[in-house]
Amino acid sequence: MRKRLLFLTALLPIIIASCKGALPSPAPTLTPLPQLSPTPIVLASPTPTFTPPPSPTPTSTPLPDPLANINPEQQEITLWHPYTQLHEKALMEMVEEFNKVNPWGIKVKVRYAGSYSEIRRKVLAAIAAGSPPDMAFSYQNVVAEYAYADAVIALDDYLQSPKYGLKPEELGDYFSNFLEGDRYPDFEGKMLSFPPGRSLEVMYYNADALRELGFKEPPRTWNEFYQICKMHKEKEKKPCYAIAPSASTFTWMVWSRGGEVISPEGEFLPGKEAALETLQFLEKLIDEGFAYRVKERYQDQEDFANRKVIFTFGSTAGIPYYQQAKLTFSWSIALPPAQTPNPVLDLYGPSVCIFRTTPERQVASWLFLKWFTEPEQNARWSVATGYLPVRISAADSPLFKNHPLLKKAIEFAPYARSEPAIYSWEAIRSILYKAMNDVVSGTKAPEDAIAWAEKEFAKLRLKP
Repeated sequence: MRKRLLFLTALLPIIIASCKGALPSPAPTLTPLPQLSPTPIVLASPTPTFTPPPSPTPTSTPLPDPLANINPEQQEITLWHPYTQLHEKALMEMVEEFNKVNPWGIKVKVRYAGSYSEIRRKVLAAIAAGSPPDMAFSYQNVVAEYAYADAVIALDDYLQSPKYGLKPEELGDYFSNFLEGDRYPDFEGKMLSFPPGRSLEVMYYNADALRELGFKEPPRTWNEFYQICKMHKEKEKKPCYAIAPSASTFTWMVWSRGGEVISPEGEFLPGKEAALETLQFLEKLIDEGFAYRVKERYQDQEDFANRKVIFTFGSTAGIPYYQQAKLTFSWSIALPPAQTPNPVLDLYGPSVCIFRTTPERQVASWLFLKWFTEPEQNARWSVATGYLPVRISAADSPLFKNHPLLKKAIEFAPYARSEPAIYSWEAIRSILYKAMNDVVSGTKAPEDAIAWAEKEFAKLRLKP
């Protein structure tokens, strides 16, 4: 998880003086709030729609199944992972179950291989030595690096295999935009990894504070966000937003204004207007006292819990940490503001890739991944880790009864986009982070930050 969150559960007591008198009148586009329910609150959100991808049109002559004659029985395969504590416990339990119930007698052995950076280093060394693991959790830009070494296999034939693959109705049960994030443009759009779960970057908001300002819903546009921040500052003499700069946050903010970070042709910040508007807006919020840059990691979460701000943006994987803090006010999550017709969220998270070993071990690895993302298992992994499930029907699991905000986040999934699955993405992320950080730290003007970012991008090697 790119934003692994730790949270302070011991919070300072907060006394908020009750406010008397009439509430300020909101703009016509915003509606006065009715009474809200106790914490945490799940407010109504736009009902997203999702259309499963169409089933392939059958041909008169079925294509031969390249996997039909491969026998995965009694194969022993390895999975390298970065998880510790509860996440590792959940993974171990599920692997143990697969080892008992799968009809092929496949045995999966799991190995903690350190952080994602350590996994990358160890995998590259294993590839060079000719002994890679069978599977590993990795981010997409790292999988692209493995692919340039011709060390991972494309999974397209495995998904489509009549013998071992997914039936059309099963494939249609996956969020198509989740799967799309594991298609690699540098490799003809082939699927080189498979997602067990995903995180979304959402808006966390203080519903009580919005009610006191006269609003029943969180802001849906950046104009509404600004208006609420202005009213909050006038009423409470406090900022509304604690900015924790990150490449992912900058990315979806650019998307939310109709822009792109990198075009399909490889152009960086095409048009530049959306990126420039994003940084200018953040600078304006800071200059007017509506926002500030946090000084420490996770300070935005702490300040939200202590009612110093009413908005933060962060991963859905952070929901459990907010809940553990036992906040004394009503709060929830929402789709982030956008100036586009539809909202947009950043979708990210590690996938699992299968390395080039033997046909039998490769099929065995795929069968484990297929089982791991079946609705029942996918729901278990979701509630154990805070990742969203990749299967639509997994949301119907009774396991989500005690996780209403995680289930609410699943409703946002059709609005999500994945960051590019390209080799150079990590280097691009570093540029995006520094550009955003320099502006919100006051060391560069937005125009200068964009100009600097363009020069740095021009120095990058986009492929090995």
